[in-house]
Amino acid sequence: MSRRIFPLFAAFCFVGGVSFTGAARAAGFAVHEQSAASQGNAYAGAAAGGGNISSGFFNPATLTLHPGINVAGSFSAVFGHANLDVEQATTASGTPTGGGDGGNLLHNGYVPAASGSWEFSPDWFFGLAVNAPFGFETEGDEGWSGRYHAYGSRVRSFEFAPQLAWKASDWISFGASFRAMYFDARLSSYIDIGTASGGLLAAPGDPAADSLVSVKGDDWAYGYTLGVLLTPQPDTRLGIGYRSMMKINLTGTADFTLSPQGQILSGLSGALVDTGARAGVNLPETITIGLEHDLSPKWTVGAEADWTRWSRFDALVVHFDNPAQPDDVTNEGWKDSWFLSLGATYRMDDDWTFRAGAAYDEGVIPNASLRGPRIPDSDRYWASTGASYKLNDMTTLNAAYSHVFAKDAYLSQTTADPANATRGNLTGRIDGSADIVSVGMAMTF
Repeated sequence: MSRRIFPLFAAFCFVGGVSFTGAARAAGFAVHEQSAASQGNAYAGAAAGGGNISSGFFNPATLTLHPGINVAGSFSAVFGHANLDVEQATTASGTPTGGGDGGNLLHNGYVPAASGSWEFSPDWFFGLAVNAPFGFETEGDEGWSGRYHAYGSRVRSFEFAPQLAWKASDWISFGASFRAMYFDARLSSYIDIGTASGGLLAAPGDPAADSLVSVKGDDWAYGYTLGVLLTPQPDTRLGIGYRSMMKINLTGTADFTLSPQGQILSGLSGALVDTGARAGVNLPETITIGLEHDLSPKWTVGAEADWTRWSRFDALVVHFDNPAQPDDVTNEGWKDSWFLSLGATYRMDDDWTFRAGAAYDEGVIPNASLRGPRIPDSDRYWASTGASYKLNDMTTLNAAYSHVFAKDAYLSQTTADPANATRGNLTGRIDGSADIVSVGMAMTF
């Protein structure tokens, strides 16, 4: 028995050795890159089993489509850019902050994913999946004009999910998985000592007096995924998956790097001292519906609709253990979003399969006053293509490429929002796009 299960753990050992840093190219800070096979047709039909066993991320019931023992792994590289053309950057008193546009705010992202499944009876299937469902990393140039709103931001996640699926009949299957996710975040920004001291210790916006704060924290969270797969006729598959909400209680530290003026202000106020910090974040639930239909032995078409409840992310409030340090508040006010895709698969022969697809990925930020430089989110449009090559009876190689066009978006952070009283005003236009390259391998034993 151990020899049959070994291939599953080989895949997880591979993923466990790869760290994730990410620039999210799905709405908010979600990561859609979970499968090189499914990416080729923009994830159209993924919840209905399109691709391979990696579809279990969206709908664990799809494991029943894969008899025997299977493993699949993929690695995605996300090369993104988001350039902010700053129109105005001033302190609350109207003093220009200077420092330029900040360059490309997005860092490149690298996303590993792996899945394994075992048919341990004709009707029951067990699976394991390792994924990175959330993540992003942004950073402006040192001393850039929006430094009081954001300097560096990073979110990373690592999820381990055992899965169980039951084939109740030839036309319906059910699946469920337990999710254990590690989540860590790091946020940094500069402090305008001139504004914070009322102009007593420095002029507002004076970069020589700026100090830096870095807040970091982590937590484990737990949730579940449920799914159903319907096969009303042999050439049609309909899948529905539900990924639950997960509550994150980040606990960590706030570290201050102070200028001489900042040290004086800290001594006078008792604030700006290294201290414990905590923040709560509700990660959203997602409902996914996927459809696949075989037009012929060579052609399959698919569609996908994902709804994500991002409206749970209303504000980010960082509480500090130091009572002299006021809470740091960022109003978010995000809205629920949709990911919609259409795609097609063409099986040229026994060895080669080609895919293509397009998607609309709705942004979560409703207006410019709520859009900040940490997560410069906007509506996106995907154009994807991919191919699979069957190396032998056991092994298939997968590759995909997507270009993501981001709609130009405006940012207008002003002191009309009390949370920006010491951050000042920052307005401008964000231009963004991304290229996603994924490679993977699937094996059947």
